[in-house]
Amino acid sequence: AGHAARERIDLIAADLMQAAAAKQVVARCIERFGRIDILVNNAGSARPGDFLQLTDEAWVDDWTLKFFGYVRMAREVLPQMQRQGSGVIINIIGTGGLNPTGNYMIGGAANAALNHFSKALADAIAKYGVRVVGINPGPILTERLLKMHGALTSGAGQPDDEAFRRMTPLGRIGKPEEVADLVLFLASDRGGFIHGANISIDGGATKGLMG
Repeated sequence: AGHAARERIDLIAADLMQAAAAKQVVARCIERFGRIDILVNNAGSARPGDFLQLTDEAWVDDWTLKFFGYVRMAREVLPQMQRQGSGVIINIIGTGGLNPTGNYMIGGAANAALNHFSKALADAIAKYGVRVVGINPGPILTERLLKMHGALTSGAGQPDDEAFRRMTPLGRIGKPEEVADLVLFLASDRGGFIHGANISIDGGATKGLMG
């Protein structure tokens, strides 16, 4: 069983900052498996910072990975999904695009653009039998969140539970597996009528009607 499982997995390293990388990854996947059923875009994160300290280079670099990386991957898989008459594109975005804050302008702007892109792409390609869904995770217990919020206590290396309880109305932050479960559902036939939706998984932290 282990051997069979390994035969079905192909790990491909690519730098999505490079325009040609998406084309190479998709070509390798089609060569290996003959089709592409699911694309989950979940690459990169944008830096926080004071507006006056964020250079043009910072904006371009972070948008190149987070926004254009998603666009390029979708553009490369779509012809194959069109030929198949089926496929699912899931964009992992982030609630920063729904909840503007002064210290997360690059990422928030990119996430807002990706929410728009996901909806617009869904409208454009539904006729091919390809679904598109965006997911906006809120605070999720990851190493990145711990670093961003300085939530590691001295010595024990445990998260500051009280700080995390204040982040969402549910009084806790999310688990990575909760996001993974949502992705799995949306990519499956059980989520087959969910299309063109941007879904927040944030414990109720987003107050707007569109989140």
